[in-house]
Amino acid sequence: GKASTPFLLARVAELTGGNSVNSNIELVFNNAKLAARIASAYQQL
Repeated sequence: GKASTPFLLARVAELTGGNSVNSNIELVFNNAKLAARIASAYQQL
């Protein structure tokens, strides 16, 4: 839930030496790009 997510993200970041943080940031950017592509395609309908 809401309370456990920050804890889990912090723990995973700790265990991966911070590498997971960069991966999560890339996921956010890729999700935003995909959302923009979907919105653009939807507008074309």
